[in-house]
Amino acid sequence: MFEISFRGMTEGDLPLVAAWLREEHVQRWWRDPSAADNVESEYLPRINGIEPTEMLIVLRDGTEIGMIQRYRMSDHPDWELSLACTGVTFMVAAGIDYVIGVRDLVGRGIGSVVVAAFSAEVFARYPEVDQIVVTPQVANRASCRVLEKAGYLLTWTGMLDSDDPSDSGTAALYVLDRSPLDS
Repeated sequence: MFEISFRGMTEGDLPLVAAWLREEHVQRWWRDPSAADNVESEYLPRINGIEPTEMLIVLRDGTEIGMIQRYRMSDHPDWELSLACTGVTFMVAAGIDYVIGVRDLVGRGIGSVVVAAFSAEVFARYPEVDQIVVTPQVANRASCRVLEKAGYLLTWTGMLDSDDPSDSGTAALYVLDRSPLDS
């Protein structure tokens, strides 16, 4: 087996993050050709605490393999508006986004372990949060399967009201409720 851990992203990680964002398997779903060129402007405000989204590096046995972020939905009212079209009512929710940047590690069951472990950390980090919400593309079966294996439930599919290139196409809304035992 392997050990998954997380550490805060630093400015020194940005070249590695840019390299991951250039990977074909990432670009297929990230869908922003300029993302790798804009990592500093996109992620540095988060790293420095200017924006409330928390950026972390995913480690497998101590080696950097990807990135993951967490945020409270209430800190991003524009995202809450984008999700309004789903008709799903959220209690107090958080969101996550993730990338396994190392191509050779995709499709090996690592993603579901990462998401399950990180979801537990999100609930610990935000004790007021009752749900975690994730919106991969329906066509991204690998990501949907990762979420399902990590205990997330498919709640809705359709088009999101978003101008983010990653949200183009049919989205799948997955939700993980906090276990009553975690409260």
